[in-house]
Amino acid sequence: MDPPVEQTEAKKNQNEASKDSPSASENTNSRYRLLLSVIEKSFTQSHQSIANDAHGTIVDAYGDLTSLFASENDEKGIETLTTLLMGTLERIHDSFTSSNNSESSSLLGKLLQEQNILELLQKVETCIDDVDKTEQDWEKKETGDSQSAKEAIDMAPLPPSFSNQK
Repeated sequence: MDPPVEQTEAKKNQNEASKDSPSASENTNSRYRLLLSVIEKSFTQSHQSIANDAHGTIVDAYGDLTSLFASENDEKGIETLTTLLMGTLERIHDSFTSSNNSESSSLLGKLLQEQNILELLQKVETCIDDVDKTEQDWEKKETGDSQSAKEAIDMAPLPPSFSNQK
């Protein structure tokens, strides 16, 4: 049994549209790199935000107990705890973002792969392509309808009563 004409036409139109635009794979890879970049930027900004208020965070979290970490160089223990916090934060940040020039070798890249992010991005790309195709088809129909209406108006003779009323 042959597929319906609409499905055959839709596949033909998709193939024609894909010739004009970058491949879905290229778009997906581009979106993946952008996603990695956005997540890494958010990690960096979070890291900077925590670093900017590390002293306040330590005081809020430990209160007077910071003195338990006091030393000769740090009477209140706040610097010691801040150094511990920032060291831990640095290691976590580096483990997520360092990649040795390979996007998939970082912990973040591995986590995204485990979550099948490329598959999800491919679905997003397919949806975007479908919406673009639908909009193009609608615009073509709209243009055709407008053009045929103009042609019909131009071809229709005016009744004599309209031509004498000028």
